[in-house]
Amino acid sequence: MHIAGRLKDPVTVTVLPPPDWRQVSTGLDPVPGRPNTFSAPDFDTLYDCPILIGDQEILTFEAAGRPHTVAAYDLGSVDRAKFTGDLKKIVEAAADLMGELPYRHYTFLVIGPGGGGLEHLNSTAVTLNPGSLGTPRGYQSWLCFIAHEYFHLFNVKAIRPVALGPFDYDRENYTNMLWFSEGVTVYYEFVLLNRAGLMTRDEVLERLGSTIADYENAPGRLHQSATLSSFDTWTGFFGRSEHAANTTISYYDIGCGLGLLLDLKIREASKGRSSLDDVMRTLYRTFYKDKKRGFTDREFRDVCERAAGVSLGEIFDVYATTVERWDYAKYLGYAGLAIDVEPRPVPGPWFGASTQDQNGNILVATVEPDSPASLAGLCAQDEILAIDGTRVAQRSFSGTLNAHKPGDKVKVLYARRGGVRETELVFGTKIERTFKITPLANVTAQQRALFDAWLLF
Repeated sequence: MHIAGRLKDPVTVTVLPPPDWRQVSTGLDPVPGRPNTFSAPDFDTLYDCPILIGDQEILTFEAAGRPHTVAAYDLGSVDRAKFTGDLKKIVEAAADLMGELPYRHYTFLVIGPGGGGLEHLNSTAVTLNPGSLGTPRGYQSWLCFIAHEYFHLFNVKAIRPVALGPFDYDRENYTNMLWFSEGVTVYYEFVLLNRAGLMTRDEVLERLGSTIADYENAPGRLHQSATLSSFDTWTGFFGRSEHAANTTISYYDIGCGLGLLLDLKIREASKGRSSLDDVMRTLYRTFYKDKKRGFTDREFRDVCERAAGVSLGEIFDVYATTVERWDYAKYLGYAGLAIDVEPRPVPGPWFGASTQDQNGNILVATVEPDSPASLAGLCAQDEILAIDGTRVAQRSFSGTLNAHKPGDKVKVLYARRGGVRETELVFGTKIERTFKITPLANVTAQQRALFDAWLLF
């Protein structure tokens, strides 16, 4: 909600917390001499700055000459000194990449259990399940998440498509470029952690390969491009039907792949003189600082092609806008890397449908096309009652399926729209590609130089 014609007015907010809540944390500027009172130069800034009120733990550190605050609902048993030290490394890696930090102070709001986060001008609000930090892999994944939301202060809040700010609060804000705004930020979360010394080269390659596999093995890869996924998000992301998994892709995942290809191509074509880092710095300087606006799709492509010194038509006209297959081997070969694109069988029986618990009953959530479940006639919203005459429950369903092997036939009793039916299902073998990225056995000096300039540790 906003008052028409008053969005540019300055605003002051005073928070009156309950007596037993001691902390008010936000990226808004405090008003001197007035407790829990904050100011914003306009309503856009106010709307962009979340406020966390409660008994959160407060940690502070300095990085790149700026004060930073962590306001956390629950960090569990994580080593606080290590955590703030690692955040400092991420911040400094981002500052080195971009050349500066566009804020006077920054606040990390850790708001409790959940599954997401949101970026802001000088803060981020992220969820955390403390138990997930108990393993090195879990802790590193948390750092990836934090690095992603933090880097958005550049890529989205500063470097942005024209539709992404200033926002029109009265109508939809469509863009084809979420694959860049979100997906390339996924790419940079790995790059930042590598440059901060928090992720090895091998770990970066493993995560890149895994991200590529996520969208390449998804059925929607055959139906939706990166640009269409970006554009459709406004109307489709929060109203996803049971068929979405078969017809859509994640612009986070496919955008990460496009970022990888762009970076390697720019480095190869420019003979190491430019990279995607230069694109980011140019976009930041030209559009955010000088023109004080977002960029158009054409302007973004022009900046990339000037950095490369060649046309990037294959990436922009084919890979980003169609569902054509990508030539990963060519692009990764620039850095002396190979990628496994051979179809391989996945161990175990393939059922081909995901299920969810509905009051202890098994409800089919999605059915993969051409899968055993699909060929047997099962559909989303079917309730599975029994397998070969034995009643099944959600908690034991996966064990029941895994007790079989490819080629086994079973009778599936299920309910649909008040009626009970039975069908025969033949378990199959799922075929997927791993997209595992590994160094080539023999590399040239040029390939080695590109790789060494790209990943540091």
